[in-house]
Amino acid sequence: MPTDVQFKYELRKHLTELERKLELLRNEEYEKLEKEYLKEIQDIQTSLED
Repeated sequence: MPTDVQFKYELRKHLTELERKLELLRNEEYEKLEKEYLKEIQDIQTSLED
């Protein structure tokens, strides 16, 4: 189980990532955003296969 410090670190990291993706949307950089989501999906699928 993660410590409070680890948990908050992960939350901050996730928040930063969401803010960055929101900025891509606002800048209408849809292709870049799509590529990032596709990469994330592939990474998760690969992890689940282990």
